[in-house]
Amino acid sequence: MKNYIRSPFIEPVRKFIEKFPVLTFVILTLGYQFLVVGIIWWRLPDGGHMHDDEAAHMIFRFRVFGPLAFVLLLTAYLQGLDGIKTLFGGFLHWKVPPQWYLLAFTWKFLFTYIGIGVLALVGLRAWPGFIQENFLGGDHSNLKNLISNLPFIVGIAFVEETAWMKFCVTRMQERYKALPACLLVGLAWGMWYLPMLLVREGVPDGYPWHIFMMSMLALTIFLCWTYNMTQSGTVLLVMQIISNCAFFILPVLPGLWNLDAAYVNSFVGANVAMATMIVLIYGWRELGRGPRATWKDSHAQTLAAGRKTGSPSAVHA
Repeated sequence: MKNYIRSPFIEPVRKFIEKFPVLTFVILTLGYQFLVVGIIWWRLPDGGHMHDDEAAHMIFRFRVFGPLAFVLLLTAYLQGLDGIKTLFGGFLHWKVPPQWYLLAFTWKFLFTYIGIGVLALVGLRAWPGFIQENFLGGDHSNLKNLISNLPFIVGIAFVEETAWMKFCVTRMQERYKALPACLLVGLAWGMWYLPMLLVREGVPDGYPWHIFMMSMLALTIFLCWTYNMTQSGTVLLVMQIISNCAFFILPVLPGLWNLDAAYVNSFVGANVAMATMIVLIYGWRELGRGPRATWKDSHAQTLAAGRKTGSPSAVHA
């Protein structure tokens, strides 16, 4: 077995994974995503919809947990149980100043109202209202959809915060300054959604793909700044949940306006403006007041905590 593991084929793969864990994750994750979406798209008849095929719909929904499986496997391979503790350690750091939770619960609404407010003030579009008609009034269909999808929304937020932010961004901030790390991860994260945009499944109809990619880059910068400032996975989890819930509430999606993307584009504009302000105020190197968060530092804290409690895995490490 040892001879097999040290074979000429396996050894370069092992060294590549150890040197480029984030790139390995991106290759595995995007390959998996494009494969699954491609098979489902090929399976559907012309003019068919994924919701008409129950098996395809279930596969499509649960494929979102693939990135979590990949980061668990890679982390366990690279650093064992202590690495897994580091991966989820940010969720235990929830004691942060209350203003961060205020920001976490309101940021998506704040950015959206700023964006559509500017749009209305300059006369490009009429004010669309604060919430969708069928959320608190009408048939409450949007509220019902939000409630029924909430467990899945929370699951997606947990996966994305763990995979793209904790595993990818903190590791990339070891290799690069904060802004380049965010741009690289944000680009890969946006590409995860690209096949869904192209086949018009799993993302809002009428969302221009290039505007969506800009939104993902700005979101990554905003979340990275938040994590660098707080080191809290809990705050980021709340931000992700609110982000995924907001479009059930806010009247900005193109599908509500005959595929007019002006309102959602205005939100992206506000998001990009805020990300730009963060870079200008806090600096592109650290995106925070202190040193940027890195996987190495988080893992060192995990090992130190293990030594204090006499954990066998930490002592062995």
